[in-house]
Amino acid sequence: MIRFRDVLMVSFIAISSLALSPVYADSNAAETITQAEQDLKSAAQSGAVWRLVDKATGAGAVGIDKLLKLAKKKLDEGQDDEAKRLATRVSWAAQLGISQANDQKQAKPYY
Repeated sequence: MIRFRDVLMVSFIAISSLALSPVYADSNAAETITQAEQDLKSAAQSGAVWRLVDKATGAGAVGIDKLLKLAKKKLDEGQDDEAKRLATRVSWAAQLGISQANDQKQAKPYY
C-alpha cells in the first residue's frame, strides 16, 4: 500500500535534486567540497551516514566520509572535475540520508 506521505517524500526529493543541480553546476570544486562537508556534518548529526559504491573507490561500498576525503585529494592533485563529481555525490547521499532518518523517526511496526 502506497501512502500519500511516501509519494510526497519522493516528490520532495526529486524536486530538491532538480533544484540543487544548477547550484552545483555553477560552483567550482572547492565550493562543492565545502557544501559537501556541511551536508556530511548534518548527516552525521542525524546518524544517517550512507555507504556508496563508486568507480573511484573500487567495487566495495565505502562511507561518504571517505568519498569526501578522496574528493579533497583529487582537488589537491588538480583533478577538479572528479573532485566536484565526488563532492556532489557526497552531498546527494548526505541529504537523502537525512531525509531517510527523518522519515524513520516515527517508524512503527506494521502488522
